[in-house]
Amino acid sequence: METLKNAKSALAAANKDIINFLNAFIDDKSFVETDAFICSSNDEVGDGVVSGFATVDDNAVCIFAVNGKTLKGAIGEANSKKIVRTVNNAVRMGKPLIAVWDTMGARFAEGIGALEGYGSILRAYTVAYGEIPVITVIKGNNLGISSYVAGISDFVIAYPDSVIASASPLVIAGKAGVDVKSVGTTKAVAEKGIVTQVVKNDKALKEQIVACLSVYIDGKSYGDDVNRVCKGLKSGIETGALIAEVFDKNSFLELRAECAPTVKTGFAALADITVGVVAATERITHDGCIKISEFLNVCENAERPVIFLVNSEGTEQTKADAALIREMSNLIYQVNSLSVDIFSVVYGKAIGGAYTALVAPAEYKIAWDSAEIGALESEAAARLLYADEIKSAKDKDKTAEKLAKSYGGENCAALVIAKSGYLDNVIEPNHTRSYLIAALLAHVE
Repeated sequence: METLKNAKSALAAANKDIINFLNAFIDDKSFVETDAFICSSNDEVGDGVVSGFATVDDNAVCIFAVNGKTLKGAIGEANSKKIVRTVNNAVRMGKPLIAVWDTMGARFAEGIGALEGYGSILRAYTVAYGEIPVITVIKGNNLGISSYVAGISDFVIAYPDSVIASASPLVIAGKAGVDVKSVGTTKAVAEKGIVTQVVKNDKALKEQIVACLSVYIDGKSYGDDVNRVCKGLKSGIETGALIAEVFDKNSFLELRAECAPTVKTGFAALADITVGVVAATERITHDGCIKISEFLNVCENAERPVIFLVNSEGTEQTKADAALIREMSNLIYQVNSLSVDIFSVVYGKAIGGAYTALVAPAEYKIAWDSAEIGALESEAAARLLYADEIKSAKDKDKTAEKLAKSYGGENCAALVIAKSGYLDNVIEPNHTRSYLIAALLAHVE
């Protein structure tokens, strides 16, 4: 008969590496294991999943980790129940969930039982998403049906050499006719927005997890002056520099940086209040729409106000127009369905769909005095309205430029738009931070 001492020794040996991994980001000696001795009919010690409670930066969390060294992290019916219990505990307790995945897929020998297990995991994730913060960490591989948890997580953090795919990379590569080494790489899935953050080492992982948890916690002080004037702001400023100037110093947590780079999304603080930030530049692509929509879901779940920073000529015109229509429609629905407050700053251009989607729905809208707002860019509008005059001119480009400037000043200038009642204020760039803080504080309950 097995003794408790022997059972605990075997469990410790089987889970040594995965426990060490957890200890790299949880607080020292804070882990309390649950369902430790659960095993399936194959009698695997711990059944390849470690679960329990812990604290991270003094914040209580529920946690489970798939042990990739036990049957290659294969998911079956028994360890699925262990995962589901952890997720349900997190929901019941109202605590963040941290999930660590390292699996090559299902335990196929279990047949339909393994599929039922996957189904129960995805149902539990679905209930948790929106109720509690869900942070998914891809330690190594996440292959098969469990890869779908990425779409029902607030944050998905992966290492550069992680692999995420809906099936075996060998199968996908064979059917797609591509190099197996290119399938499911972190770089590839990050460019599609599946991964929100990429970390190089365990230290960086802890920093990102702490930053993610801080999104949901009020009271953190960044020590920035609420009355600070943003002297570095001017027309043509780069987006990253704009964010650094406007928001509390060193508070920006960027998400999905590798996806649709003309859009920046992430969380930052204003007067120590956490807000979602969406900065749109150039033209909005269908990938950009997806990136913004996914981020808005997280803002809604975290109950954080959203600030749009807009300098966009509208939507991109390509042969993939149908995809753009679908995703732009979804984005517009998302923005107009938000229950959190929306603020918008036009710091460059807000043309066509960019204005309709990212400015019009806002409760508070301001624009820099140099901003251009309209259904079409000034030059495009001038070339349409004054086509005959331009055609007959000796210097067509110079005439078009002159007419565009005249048209813009009369129809698209921020002051003109404000006089029609479509903006709350027109400001000098260096006052952007002050106006946003005042508006935000006025809306905070």
